Amino acid sequence: MQRRFCEYLIMNEGRTTRTEAAIHAGYSPKSARQEAAGLMQNPKILRYLQHRSNEVNRAFTVTKNNYVRRQQILSQKLVDEGKTEKAVGFENLIGKATGQFVDIHLHGKISDMTNEEKLEEIKRIEVHQSNNPMDTSLRVVLKQNREENLILPPGYIRDY
Repeated sequence: MQRRFCEYLIMNEGRTTRTEAAIHAGYSPKSARQEAAGLMQNPKILRYLQHRSNEVNRAFTVTKNNYVRRQQILSQKLVDEGKTEKAVGFENLIGKATGQFVDIHLHGKISDMTNEEKLEEIKRIEVHQSNNPMDTSLRVVLKQNREENLILPPGYIRDY
């Protein structure tokens, strides 16, 4: 019963009381409050609660790998359902999280820029590229919610 008490407290942290945890663990509703108070005075129970709480928190920690894996699962689920156009958003998030995509915001229309201005802009944003030499994509977000993706040949930015 002590383990059930602890597990219920941990898994329902912030959503339950110690008394409710004691009742759920099998203690009598009449004495649940006193039992819960007694359990919380037990050093072994406190150590176990701390240990399990750390384990649970570690499992739910958001890391880059956990985040990318979650986005991949959601994207694949949409593809399996035939909703490939909706999966694009998750693919963008995956690309950003892994450093394959970089958002660069330009004000104006890229078609209004001269080739010289485009090259100057490319030079200016070169520092935003990833360290992956095979990554040659550059996502440009334009005003008026227009987007254009520039796929540049390998080494283009460094060889201008």
